[in-house]
Parts: sequence; C-alpha cells; structure tokens
Amino acid sequence: MMPEVRLQKVLARSGVCSRRKAEAVISAGRVTVNGELTQQLGVKVDPRCDEVAVDGKTVAIAPHEHWV
Repeated sequence: MMPEVRLQKVLARSGVCSRRKAEAVISAGRVTVNGELTQQLGVKVDPRCDEVAVDGKTVAIAPHEHWV
C-alpha cells in the first residue's frame, strides 16, 4: 500500500518543477486534483488513483522505487 504524499512532492518527482516552484504553481491556482482546483499547500494525493493536472495537462506520476 502506497501512502499519500504531498502534492508538491508529486509535481517534483514527475519533473514538472521543483518543490519550491510547485508551491508557487499551486498557490497561483494552476493545479487540479481529480478535476478540482486546489490552491491549498499541503494537500496529499494518492499517486495510484488521483489525477493531477497543471494548466489542464495531466501529470504522469511515476511510481517511486527503492533499490537496495
């Protein structure tokens, strides 16, 4: 089971922008989660089932892998 992660982290992992820049993008009202606009920082999403979009374009959320 994959835990929910902060939206900023998802945007950074997907290569959209850095975490700091993601905060500005979210605050500017450019991000939707499951079709709902979000401007609140700290929102958590489930990368397996939530759809994240920036400026109307869906963000491809890559699974995070750990190698040991």
